[in-house]
Amino acid sequence: MIRAGDFRYPFLWLLVFFLVGGCAETVPPKNRHLALEHYMSGLRHLAAGKLQGAYWDFEYAAHLDPTMKKVHYALGHVYYRMHDYLDAKAEFRKSMKGVPSKAAAENYLGLIAYRQRHYHRAILHFQKALADPLYKTPEHPLVNLGRTYIALNKPEKAHEAFSLAILRNSGDVAAHFWLGKLLMTTGDYKGALEELSEVIRLAPKFPRSYYELGRVYLKLENQDKALLAFKEVVRLDPDSPESVKARQYIKKLP
Repeated sequence: MIRAGDFRYPFLWLLVFFLVGGCAETVPPKNRHLALEHYMSGLRHLAAGKLQGAYWDFEYAAHLDPTMKKVHYALGHVYYRMHDYLDAKAEFRKSMKGVPSKAAAENYLGLIAYRQRHYHRAILHFQKALADPLYKTPEHPLVNLGRTYIALNKPEKAHEAFSLAILRNSGDVAAHFWLGKLLMTTGDYKGALEELSEVIRLAPKFPRSYYELGRVYLKLENQDKALLAFKEVVRLDPDSPESVKARQYIKKLP
């Protein structure tokens, strides 16, 4: 199930590291080959949502070839998903040594700082990611930057960041979602409706967008459409926190 907080964790960058990462000549060829096999197996586990299997593959690949930068980035990704931020930071920093583009790792370091509520530090990492001309997906740190500005109660700067993310990639679901949430909090309900409707067009099975859409319809005094939106949340993900809250709205609506 997709979640808004999951949109910024770019799995594709693991493949980028596969293309640009290098191995030192001091590593025996057999170890290098086995490390690569375990790295690719770890990617398959990640794609299947099997974090534990991915962890063991990446860990063994790092043991076989500690110089393989892409493995450290992949391990950082897994540690982040496991909420082990200390080890995640260590692995991301290892992945940044001697590679041409550090933006993806900087974005993750910013996310870790954000999760730890070190917002100003997070901003510095996101800005470093955005300053990297080799970074192909700047919408990711832009969205994270916007979320950080929301946490700092700076809605104008957040709006600017989300708008820039959409300018970079009009199909970025997270940018539209967070901009919609921001517009709702600032009282622009029609703008929020437009953004959340775009999220549903891009990702029709994303339940959080229906929950926020239901709240917007309530603000617009359209109870019928609000009820339909809340019911869709329950249908798509009956066990989610949003579904629990949606059921409360459903009980209260006529």
